[in-house]
Amino acid sequence: MKRSSILEKRRKAVSPEARASVALSFRIVDRIHDILEEKGLKQKDLAERLDKSEAEISKWMRGTHNFTIDTLVAIETALEAPILQVYHQKDYPEYDEETMMVAES
Repeated sequence: MKRSSILEKRRKAVSPEARASVALSFRIVDRIHDILEEKGLKQKDLAERLDKSEAEISKWMRGTHNFTIDTLVAIETALEAPILQVYHQKDYPEYDEETMMVAES
């Protein structure tokens, strides 16, 4: 398949950060889809658990939604499964609820 030179120019102009963002968004959607499949659930079920419309969940699952931390936590809670795992180069202390409450003040 021959690629358009205009399209190729535009593709090359996309920043590495934008490419990484889109790639991560697709990985998040893939993970959510896998969890739904493992649990025998549909997007409709996720919508109900999150009290969202099916249309909104459908938009999220297209892979271009900019998920917030709050949305990811809500999805993880609704599906009772982790979506993201954060890695650190060094160990950080566990934060307890009291420490977090003080930090929020």
